[in-house]
Amino acid sequence: MTVMTKQDQNEIEGDMQFSTIRALVGWAFQMSEAIPVKVQKFAEAAPREFDALTPDELKMLAVDILAKVARLPAREQQVLAAYFTADTRAVIEAARLLPGGWPTALRRELTRGWVNEQEMARSQEDMGQTYMLSQPTICRRQHEAFRILSGTFSTALAVIEVQVLDLVKHATYRNAKRSKAFHSNTCVAT
Repeated sequence: MTVMTKQDQNEIEGDMQFSTIRALVGWAFQMSEAIPVKVQKFAEAAPREFDALTPDELKMLAVDILAKVARLPAREQQVLAAYFTADTRAVIEAARLLPGGWPTALRRELTRGWVNEQEMARSQEDMGQTYMLSQPTICRRQHEAFRILSGTFSTALAVIEVQVLDLVKHATYRNAKRSKAFHSNTCVAT
C-alpha cells in the first residue's frame, strides 16, 4: 500500500498543480490503490478538490500518469514502483539493477534502505559481518547503490515531468527551460 508523506501532501496545490514531479507520481501511485467513494449529507454541497474534478476524473488522471510510468524502460519502472510502494516484489526487481557481483541479499538490503529514505535497518558493521565484507567496503557499496538507484529515479521522474509540465508547479531547471522555450514558440489564436 502506498502511503503519502506529509511532505507529499503539502506539495499538492489546490489548483490541480503539484509542487514537484515526485509529489505528482506519488499521488498517482496512491490513487491507483484508492477506491473513489461519494460521501454527501442530505442537502449539503460537498466541496470539490482540484478545480471541481470528480473522483472518477481524479482516478483517470492517476491512471494516465501511471500509463506514462509503464512506458518507461523496465529499470526505471522498477525503481519508481519500489520507491513509491515499498512492495517487496518491486524492491527485489529494483535490487537487480545493482552490480551482479554483490551478494543478492546485500543488494536487496541496500535497496530496502534506499526505499526507506536511505535509512538502513542495520549498522554497516553488522552488515559487514553478515556478508563477510569490511565496513569500508559496505560503506562504498551503500553509496554506490544509493547513487545508482537515485540516478535512475531522477531520470525516470525527468522523463515523466517533460510530459506533464502543466501539472507541476516547480519543474526541474532543465525541464522548466524546455517548457519556456516550447511555450514561447507556440502560437496562440486570439
